[in-house]
Amino acid sequence: MHEIYEERRFIAAPGEWAAEVERVRAAAGTRLFGLFRGQIGLEANEGILLAVSADAQAVRGVRMVATARPLDPTPPQWRPGVYAFRSFDVRAADADEFVDLSVRAWPGFEAGYDAQIIGLWRDLDVNDPAARFHLLTRYASLATWEASRADTGKPEFARRAKLTRATRVVTATLA
Repeated sequence: MHEIYEERRFIAAPGEWAAEVERVRAAAGTRLFGLFRGQIGLEANEGILLAVSADAQAVRGVRMVATARPLDPTPPQWRPGVYAFRSFDVRAADADEFVDLSVRAWPGFEAGYDAQIIGLWRDLDVNDPAARFHLLTRYASLATWEASRADTGKPEFARRAKLTRATRVVTATLA
């Protein structure tokens, strides 16, 4: 898990979404991990590119390294649904515990909802004493995402929330 992942946002001109997606897809080539269209929390024509790079210097967006998922840079079988991009700011001293709590919570979470944890990446450009993680989760729908909020009281999620100094989320669909 030494690959560098890049999260980059892009905006298409009015009426140019399809053409911009094709341009971004072509530019990413074999580095493409996923491509998404903003839904909630992004501009109407804003997209998110996830790419894999062996060269950290080539990354122009957020530079990240996978923690527990994905296990390799092979793109998953993307399924229709809602993709939640959530970031978590924690203290660097709590980073290992944060990942461990996440990993322990995922099996029950995924079994209880039509949801899949795609990846949990650590931001390479945030340094001690802080750490930032980027979590990508696929939900069947916004209703599934909303229903899953009930799990926040479970021990692993409750402890993870106590470690979290700030969190943000945007949702997107497949581009």
